[in-house]
Amino acid sequence: MNRYQVLPVDERYNDTMIDIVRNSPIHAGGMTLYFDKSPDLFRTSELAYSGCRHLGFFADNELKGFASLGYREAIINGLLQTIFTFYNFYILPEARGMHFPEKAARIFLQEASEKAKYGYYITMKGNRNVESFVIRQNHPWSPPYGIADELVVKSIIFSFPFKNTTKYKVRNATANDIPEIVRLLNGEQGQRDFGKRTSEEEFEHSLEKRSLSPANYYVAENSKGNIKGVCLAWDCSSFRRTIVERFSYKFYPLLYTYRLLAHIIPMAPFPLAGERFNELTITDYAAEDRDINVMHALLAEIYYRNLNRKYHFMNFASCRNDDLLKAAKGFLHLDIISNIIVFNNNSEQPDYTIRLPYIDIAGL
Repeated sequence: MNRYQVLPVDERYNDTMIDIVRNSPIHAGGMTLYFDKSPDLFRTSELAYSGCRHLGFFADNELKGFASLGYREAIINGLLQTIFTFYNFYILPEARGMHFPEKAARIFLQEASEKAKYGYYITMKGNRNVESFVIRQNHPWSPPYGIADELVVKSIIFSFPFKNTTKYKVRNATANDIPEIVRLLNGEQGQRDFGKRTSEEEFEHSLEKRSLSPANYYVAENSKGNIKGVCLAWDCSSFRRTIVERFSYKFYPLLYTYRLLAHIIPMAPFPLAGERFNELTITDYAAEDRDINVMHALLAEIYYRNLNRKYHFMNFASCRNDDLLKAAKGFLHLDIISNIIVFNNNSEQPDYTIRLPYIDIAGL
């Protein structure tokens, strides 16, 4: 009997999979961290993808790791089509070197080649375990792939008071705003590869699925009351939390600064090793004509309203060359950088370059 096997897994393995995540943290960028997805690791899959497959890595019939592949509809080169995403790649330290990632990738890519022409994988820069396998010469059994861009997460630290001083008024959205929200989101997403397209009915269904309401969205209005921007401020802690186990010496100045500031201004107590950060995730965002001032107004208003010692960070992300990232200027923030690795299985456009890729960080 083969001692090492890659087999399908489902919700029956949920608790074991959560333990594996906890015991195989990511080492990258001077941090040791993991994303706690208890009590239901499969919740993210339900929220982010229309279909998923999960493979377990078994050694002597004991689960030692797992990986997931998800499908969703997205825009590529202006056309709506199915794409795939690799995620949940976790292997216990004692099971590394047994070629589990390669076996799983071969299974996933063979399946995905029949359903999707493009796919992607996000890996934090400095994560050597993943980089040693993924970011190297293409494997003969894999479609062409490479780093298409970098995902930059602006982790804005709730610290000094910072108000919206732009000409745009920001308020919570209502159900009456849904048509304008959908119009803006479709306009933004339509310009970007991996973007989403939605209808008013689909948007309302998505709110229900995510246990959200229109009030979780913020809209920016000009002096005439016309909506010019929108974003969702989402507390994702019910299904995903960031746990940092260790900071390297590179982060000591930031830690000391944070703790010093906490004695002067109201800030959430910095978590001890193994405790979770409280975060707001900014997603589903759009600004008319991609106006940086509109996006800045949204971030500033959400930031100011949440200076209440509850949250540590507000995370806003896009690809490296997106000018909208400049909306974070003026905030005290960290940049968390990952590679966007794109697989191209499209024989008709083998050299297509992905444009302004949109990654929803709430689903990572």
